[in-house]
This record gives sequence, C-alpha cells and structure tokens, in this order.
Amino acid sequence: MTPSILILRPNDSARETAQRAALLGLTSIIDPLFVVEPLKWSAPPAQEFDALMLTSANAVTFGGKALDAYKTLPVLAVGSATAAAAEQAGFNVAVTGDRGADDLLRSLADDQYSRILRLTGKDHVRLAPSGRRIALQQVYQARALTLGDTAQAALRKGHVVLLYSVRAARILSDEMERVGLDRSVNHIVALSANIAAAAGEGWKSIQTAEEPTDDALLSLAGRLCLDKEIGKGEAPTNSI
Repeated sequence: MTPSILILRPNDSARETAQRAALLGLTSIIDPLFVVEPLKWSAPPAQEFDALMLTSANAVTFGGKALDAYKTLPVLAVGSATAAAAEQAGFNVAVTGDRGADDLLRSLADDQYSRILRLTGKDHVRLAPSGRRIALQQVYQARALTLGDTAQAALRKGHVVLLYSVRAARILSDEMERVGLDRSVNHIVALSANIAAAAGEGWKSIQTAEEPTDDALLSLAGRLCLDKEIGKGEAPTNSI
C-alpha cells in the first residue's frame, strides 16, 4: 500500500496543503484536529506603531473589521501564505520571511521598525528579545478537537502524518493513547525538530523538514510516500 499524507490542520489550511500535495502526486486525508475561531480583542491605536507583524493568515481571516485601522502600516509577514492573505486583504507587505518571526526580525536593519504590533493566535511562539517594542494582540484561537473517525481509520492502517506545531504533536500523541492506536505503523513528518520531539517515540519513523516551510515538509512527505525503501521503514538521513 502506498501511504497517503494525513493532514490535521484546520480546514482552510488543510485544503491549501492538500492542493500543494496533489501537485506532487500525493494523496491526502484531511481530518482537522483544530477549529479556528475569532477572539474578542481591543485594537490599540495604529499611530503607536510603525509596522504590523503577521505570523499566520488566520490573523487576517479572523481579525475582523478592526484590522482596517492598520492598513496604512507596512506588514512584516512570516510565510508566503500569510503574505498573500495580507495582500489580498489590502495590506502593504514590506517584508516576507520564510524561517520564522525571530529570523525575520534579525533580517531587519537596526533602525527599521522599532514599534511593532504583532497579531497572533492564543497559542503562539514567544519571540526572542530583539531590542524592539513589540505589542502582542491575540485575535484568534485554534480550539482542539478530539481525533476524528477519518483520522483514526487512517492511523490504524499507517500513513504519513504532517505536524506543524508542538501543540498539535502533543495533542495527537495524547489522542492516540486515549483511543489505543498503534504509533509504530505511522511516519511523522514535522516542521521543526522541537515539533518532532513533542510527538514522542514509538513511530515508524520521525522526520524533520530541512526548512520550516510547507514545501519542504511536503517534499519530505513525498519521499516517504513514494520511496518504497523508506516506506518499508528505512529512515532517511535527516531522521531524528
């Protein structure tokens, strides 16, 4: 049996990933482990900032009408999908980074954007000190769900599971233990080493993408799905 990729992301993100996977000749199984919902938030005055940081397209999708006040600010976007969503919504994307918010900030000149408003989710990655004043506003949350029937059926057969966050890895691990599923027939492909570590042990293999991008993750997943030797359990060199 040629494995498929199991996508546990919220619906909109999952469909985008599945579309990219299809271009690589991969079959996807979608069963979200999260549902994204807006949060009530108070929008600080736009004049207090010289840039807006967006680390997920969800901030644009679920931020609401209050976002209009910030369309005069240059946007620092993490990821091409975030940048595309911001531009489509009428924002001016000044900088796009593909290796995380900390790397994006380090790429800026010291005198660039000293006062930044960061719109993010309830569960988010903390930034390293950068010498800039960064105000955080939580505008959405990804509410965890129980492991769905479709995901459970896929995990019983054995497929390639994509993991995008430490939280998702931990929830998946807990859910599999709750329903008594065998990890050893499934491969894990994680966006970063800390996500892979959070998934725990006992999987058929655990792989980490070479870069923290969807394309890199799918490239690795594709090798697992399509390479017969790897599919039999031979881990590639970037296994952890």
